[in-house]
Amino acid sequence: MFSDNAPIWSDQLVFFANWQEAALAAVGVILLLLLIIWWRQQSRHWFRIVMSTLLAALLMAIASYYFFEVPVYHANCPSGCAGWRGFPLRFAVIDLRNITYLAPFDFAMNALTLWLLWLAASVTWRLLAIAVRWEQHSWRFQLLFVVTTMVLPWAIIPRMIDPPQPHIVGEEARLATNARRAAEFTYDITGIWVQRLALEDVRILDPDADPSLESANRVGGQVCLRGYTYFFIPWLRYRIDLDGIGRTALRLEEVPLAEPCWE
Repeated sequence: MFSDNAPIWSDQLVFFANWQEAALAAVGVILLLLLIIWWRQQSRHWFRIVMSTLLAALLMAIASYYFFEVPVYHANCPSGCAGWRGFPLRFAVIDLRNITYLAPFDFAMNALTLWLLWLAASVTWRLLAIAVRWEQHSWRFQLLFVVTTMVLPWAIIPRMIDPPQPHIVGEEARLATNARRAAEFTYDITGIWVQRLALEDVRILDPDADPSLESANRVGGQVCLRGYTYFFIPWLRYRIDLDGIGRTALRLEEVPLAEPCWE
């Protein structure tokens, strides 16, 4: 799960953000101030709440470096394309040597987005607690309230949001779609434990690699997928072999996250 290479802070302030995102960040700062003012009017513990959500956002931003990785890939990019880390916004680049560089402004944007999300969630929880008259119920009801409104939505968020993955087109996209369908419906990868699959790379093999085999029995392409479990925690990689025409899955192999998908 964790990278062997320590990240390097880049001299370049930004890799991904543009002026539109900078404008959205300014709007986000205004919304943050409004939410902080709201909490200050609602509770004498407002400062503790604001600092707790900020700490949670920073921890999640750091965790997203390790949890959300798009490695260097070759689909639609034969010479290799740089990967990235971070979610919901990208803030680190993985170059073709597998060295990771962090951009300070991109990291700050990601942390700001997560802080805004945490504060908005805290306000929602507060309003729900007022609506159900939290303090008048037993501890069992309060525990159920915490689980259903605070824990469960975070746990099943992979069901609602796509993780980061390369955007590919053409033949590689067709192979990726067929492999994902096979993983979900033929091999039943997604379900109780694995909540979402993300594409990592596609490899088209030489169609003449083994001419003694018919196309239906020959491996024509391979697709690497990353599986995420609850709370968007990465679980395993899955390497799927497709037949010579790229339609039917021939084999699925589980690959630990510490190992590369391609041998």
